[in-house]
Amino acid sequence: MSATKQDDSLHESSRSGSSVARAWISVALIPVFLLVSVLLTLLLYEWFGYKPENADAPLWVDWVTAVAAIAVFLVPCVAAVLYGRRAKGAGDRRGLIPLGIGALAGLSLTVLTVVSTLGPF
Repeated sequence: MSATKQDDSLHESSRSGSSVARAWISVALIPVFLLVSVLLTLLLYEWFGYKPENADAPLWVDWVTAVAAIAVFLVPCVAAVLYGRRAKGAGDRRGLIPLGIGALAGLSLTVLTVVSTLGPF
C-alpha cells in the first residue's frame, strides 16, 4: 500500500471515529434538551398568561409552544442522525446505533407533541 493511500485510510478512520464520538455526545445531550424544551414550554405558557394544566389556552398558543419545544428538542436528535450517517458513510457501522436512537427519540417526541396538542380537537 502506498503512503498516500495509507494516509487517506488513516484520515478517514479518524474522521469516522470523530463522527461516532460526536453522535454519542449528541445522544447523551438528548435528556438535557428534553428538560430545556419542557422548561421552555412552561415559560412560554407563563409569558402568554396561561397555565398548561388548565388547558384553556387558545390553539395558537399551544402551537407556538409546541413548535418551540420541538425545535429545541430536535437539535441533538438531528445532530445524532447527521453524525451517525457521516460515520456510516465513512464505513464505520458504529454510527448506526446513535443514528437510530436520535431518529427514534426525535420522531417519538414530535408525534407525542402533535398528538397532545391536537388532543382536545
